[in-house]
Amino acid sequence: MKIDKLGWLRQIATFIGLVAAMNLVVPAATANAADKLGDLSSVLGELRTGGFVIYFRHGMTDQTGSSDEASDMMKCETQRNLSAEGREQATQIGKAFQALRIPVGAVTTSPFCRAKDTAKLAFGQFDVNNDLYFAIGANASETKRFTESLRRMLSTAPAKATNAVIVSHTANLREATGIWPKQEGMAYVFRPLPGGKFEAIAMVPPEAWGEVAKLK
Repeated sequence: MKIDKLGWLRQIATFIGLVAAMNLVVPAATANAADKLGDLSSVLGELRTGGFVIYFRHGMTDQTGSSDEASDMMKCETQRNLSAEGREQATQIGKAFQALRIPVGAVTTSPFCRAKDTAKLAFGQFDVNNDLYFAIGANASETKRFTESLRRMLSTAPAKATNAVIVSHTANLREATGIWPKQEGMAYVFRPLPGGKFEAIAMVPPEAWGEVAKLK
């Protein structure tokens, strides 16, 4: 039996291409599913009881500032920082949390100043975790560590009757969950589950906290 080696190689190449394409669309499919999550009103009652992890992308930034490639974690002036709008955005989110009676316990942030400032303005306190460092540009081993660490955070139940808050970046959440919070200040609410698992249950744009607070 004569084997068509060229045809066989073409079939393998086609199969590899299909596998690669499938891998590429998985995150996009997950991100699209995130658009179907509940809104703040649908989870407000549960948030008031506590037991959730709320992941924020940092607030609005000054896009004309320094690039992340030149960032020194000890010097905010070398980083892209919150704009005046971003500082006001974080402040209003904090006021809305108080008005909505959403209890906050541990607040953990990226070492970047824009994340720390978001947390400080909104919640008045934070602890830095270097595993929340901006994942874009990280090497493979760092990205793996960041991803595993964030998944542990999202699957860990907070202290009783509180919600845990994480303030970090887009790429970190994308790597860990497939969700890409494109808008600065966007938040996602996660429910920790047994066995190191978690589920996203709501997506909250930054302006929604204040809008819902006005209705309550």
